[in-house]
Amino acid sequence: MMVDVYSTYAEPLTHETLFRWHEMLLSHDRRLEAVGAYRQHEDAMQIVSGRLDRPVVHVEAPSSAQIPDEMDRYVDWFNKTAPGAEEPLPALTRAGLSHLYFESTHPFEDGNGRLGRAMAEKSLAQNIGQPSLIALAFAIERARKVYYDQLEQHQKTLEVAP
Repeated sequence: MMVDVYSTYAEPLTHETLFRWHEMLLSHDRRLEAVGAYRQHEDAMQIVSGRLDRPVVHVEAPSSAQIPDEMDRYVDWFNKTAPGAEEPLPALTRAGLSHLYFESTHPFEDGNGRLGRAMAEKSLAQNIGQPSLIALAFAIERARKVYYDQLEQHQKTLEVAP
């Protein structure tokens, strides 16, 4: 998938691109209802930890019924904020917001973390004019707890300035 991310970094984002990447990541996973498509199940998509009798819900994503509209907005925003587009954003701002926006929407049954990091890498590559090969996943892994704490905080508050 990352080879595709890097080789197509300059192309505008489409739903089909996201579906292709999702298929590349999870085509082997037979337990998923939808591979290469946005989630469609009725259950709420929640990030939960803790004991079964006392779960802690860290975040609840929009319902599956809302995902097509949310992802239309995401794809449109991503393309509008690209370098040279209608509302370009600075590289790190765009990459960070892109990642947070994608993770908060959580459009797929599984693979959202990997795809969200791929979106941040695509964003950075577009802004610098070439793939960065910075291994964002490695950088996040080094400060995993801080990453998840910040992600949860900003998903709940929508305060992203810091």
